[in-house]
Amino acid sequence: MAQYETEFSNFPHKLITLHNFKNVDDNVASIIDQINELRSNGLHNQAARIIENNKDILQQYIIDAVTIRTHEEEIYNTQKYAKQQQQSVFFEDEEPDYCEEEDVWLGV
Repeated sequence: MAQYETEFSNFPHKLITLHNFKNVDDNVASIIDQINELRSNGLHNQAARIIENNKDILQQYIIDAVTIRTHEEEIYNTQKYAKQQQQSVFFEDEEPDYCEEEDVWLGV
């Protein structure tokens, strides 16, 4: 059985996390502009404080490292799951050398 990454993802044991992010709109544009201005001036700590103070408002607009890591693990786990579930059926006179365990060979 495949070893899945589980620090950020529970797939295939649970559904992949749906995040529903939004594009910046008038509701948060002034906050985002302020954050970007601070970052461009090298004031990262102040920008981080604004993000922290407005976390409830910004959570649907800003993707953080945890979200990106979650996406990476869920893609990785999905790839492993898909490779495990793949099955090929061969219709040939002799069994092909490239048959994998769980593949089906039907001699004709």
